[in-house]
Amino acid sequence: METDVIDFSDARMRLGDHIVRGVAADGMVRAFAITAKDTVQTAHENHGTSPLVSAALGRLMMAGQMMGVMYKSDDELITLTVRGDGPIGGLTVTANNRGQVKGFANHPNVWLSLKADEHLDVGSGVGKGTLSVVVDRPGAMPYSSQVELVSGEIGEDLTYYFAVSDQIPTSVGVGVLVDTDTSIRQAGGFIVQLMPGHLDFVVDQLEENLSKVTSVTDLLEAGMSPTDMLHHVLRDMDYQELEVVPAEFHCGCDDVRAGRAVAALGESTLREMIENGETAEVYCHFCGKRHYLSPDELHELLG
Repeated sequence: METDVIDFSDARMRLGDHIVRGVAADGMVRAFAITAKDTVQTAHENHGTSPLVSAALGRLMMAGQMMGVMYKSDDELITLTVRGDGPIGGLTVTANNRGQVKGFANHPNVWLSLKADEHLDVGSGVGKGTLSVVVDRPGAMPYSSQVELVSGEIGEDLTYYFAVSDQIPTSVGVGVLVDTDTSIRQAGGFIVQLMPGHLDFVVDQLEENLSKVTSVTDLLEAGMSPTDMLHHVLRDMDYQELEVVPAEFHCGCDDVRAGRAVAALGESTLREMIENGETAEVYCHFCGKRHYLSPDELHELLG
């Protein structure tokens, strides 16, 4: 397969967080990589996450962003949900194909001791449980699949998900490095997949390359961009970049949607709130914003 080489250097210079998509080995490998420091920082600030939860939620959000750009339609949404018996309880992330993501943790302020290697113990924070993936497509029934967590470290769990559910040999690497002041120092990752019809020598080369990757955060600390990461992971495999997509934390909640949620309480409840002079409060779990509707605004809803 011949693919035109496109120069995305100008686009990358204008971007902060972004995703790159490319192919290698004459189309036998497809790959995605992301840098998302600001995205994870926004989630940390919105939810007040501890370093442990920032790492867990950030990994899942970045995976969702890369998986989201795998789809063609702007109306398609992918939701990743982790439910575990660890103290974090659960993580929920929703992303689209424009690099936008939102997400939250059931318990955002969990602290655990570091592992022996002094890394955050995300696996213990998540615990044993399940990973579910739901894809919503316009005009079609949602597609859903669920697998058991293999480690709770997110990247390994998604690698297992692709192998079992989609039956696509995949390597998922995601990492978040938290600074001493709990701000996000680095965040990024990659997804590399073998396409149907791949040859054995491609597998051998990819396995050799991946065996030399110590961690995603090491690559980021070395100053690698998403493009650099894929050139590193896919070296000697004729990597060609196809697309650059901006990435961001984005929640579509607003006063209109909040009004719809309050209206669902029913006419009698709204009238009672108006008579008592109560203000309705709607809390968005995804972004942490609170929307308020005054008695006058509740009266307008009745109309």
